[in-house]
Amino acid sequence: MTGLERIQSVLAGHPTDRLPVLPMLHTGLAGIFGVPLGQFFTSAEAMANVMIAAQRRFGFDGVQLTLGVVGEVEALGAKTEQPEDGAPILRENLLADLGRLDGLRGRDPTRGGRMPLFFGAVSRVVETVGRDTFVLATMRGPMLIASQLRKPETILVDMLESPDEVARMLDFSVEVVLRVARPLLSTGAHGILLGEATCSPSFISPALYRQLILSRHQRLVAQLKAMGWTCVGLHVCGNITAILDDLISTGVDFFDVDYQVDAAQVARHVANRVALRGNLDPSADFRFGSPEKIKASTRALCRAVAGTRWIAGSGCDIPAGTPAENLAAFVQTVREAE
Repeated sequence: MTGLERIQSVLAGHPTDRLPVLPMLHTGLAGIFGVPLGQFFTSAEAMANVMIAAQRRFGFDGVQLTLGVVGEVEALGAKTEQPEDGAPILRENLLADLGRLDGLRGRDPTRGGRMPLFFGAVSRVVETVGRDTFVLATMRGPMLIASQLRKPETILVDMLESPDEVARMLDFSVEVVLRVARPLLSTGAHGILLGEATCSPSFISPALYRQLILSRHQRLVAQLKAMGWTCVGLHVCGNITAILDDLISTGVDFFDVDYQVDAAQVARHVANRVALRGNLDPSADFRFGSPEKIKASTRALCRAVAGTRWIAGSGCDIPAGTPAENLAAFVQTVREAE
């Protein structure tokens, strides 16, 4: 099987020859190939070349591209700063004044900031390796966009004191996702991942998630499917045990399982109702572990999720500075697992 076939089979609930490999890894690859993050985030060619080189060197079944957490708000006009060798930094919260929301509606997030660059990078990767490799394009989900527009700590207070205003921001953010997702679909990417770190039970309560966000996730996923996306994924950081059934009810094709969660326990609970991805520790295993440590962790993961709809990867973003030897050991161990 090709990597593309392997991942698509897991997503469809069909048998595969082994677990597919698609780590949450993008910016962490730049340094391995001698590309400063300042270049990675400002050149479609550089971003694409890093992802293509990584797939060819390590043999990932899929690759994941991202513009970073500021991508959508920068496209709406927020001021950002680009370090020479770091991710873009947000310097302006466009909705520090909630009264500015209506003024953002006329802005086109598909043309602003680095969004055209991202479309170009994804297209290049699809054209080069997309026949055999699953290409996953990342966007921020409505809650994460809203928290970047407002400010994470401020929106926490808003959810308690001004839930109607939060609802308006979330509805606006859903529309932003849909507007950007349409040209992103035209790149040929095989799947779209919605990053929703601020939906974590470590950030908001499950009750608030159900009250303000779940129905919007359900509607958004349905609209993305109607648009033509055949694979929609969701990433929520941290221990998601309390909202597992809620995440399944969104209608996504897969969601990520962070390293704080017991893989075997989640796999049993989900019972193949949806595909899962994860869940090695991006820091202790990948960044600071040794090849021997990551081999042991990977073998344990493969045993824990054997026979389930699972994509082998990291629980969250693998950081810069991760040794190439650890990535190679991870892929090799998955391939050799029985």
